[in-house]
Amino acid sequence: MIRVLLALDESVASFRAAREAARLFRTDAEYLVVNVAQVPVPWVPVGGFGVVSVPLPAWDADDLGLFTEADLRQRAGEAGADPSEVLTPLGDPVECICAAAEDHDVDVVVVGGHDKGFLSRLFDPSVSAGVVRGTHRPVLVVSGTGPDRPDR
Repeated sequence: MIRVLLALDESVASFRAAREAARLFRTDAEYLVVNVAQVPVPWVPVGGFGVVSVPLPAWDADDLGLFTEADLRQRAGEAGADPSEVLTPLGDPVECICAAAEDHDVDVVVVGGHDKGFLSRLFDPSVSAGVVRGTHRPVLVVSGTGPDRPDR
């Protein structure tokens, strides 16, 4: 049985990626869903020479708008990929997705891809590109745009 790691968030691209994984791998797969909450890090200018990170209070799931495990199970199930396990780590999305792929010895990582312009990528780097570079495992990047393919 193939082990598939689905990176799932609120975006259309990630839901479409989950549907494509379910279509491609069908029920012959064990699905693991990961939803990463990125903790905001405020940077404050210091003099004219740089910036420093300001200590923040402890964050909880409600502060960060995290999906609950039930929400993620429902979202994956609606896409046709019922997960055997759901992970909700806090941290950098690329690092957490790559670590989950290694820790759970998955066969393929499935992520949604967004069409971003140059400036947008400077301030909000592509998670899918980071995952492709950050793991030696196969990565399926599914575009969030375009017509859906009918089930075969």
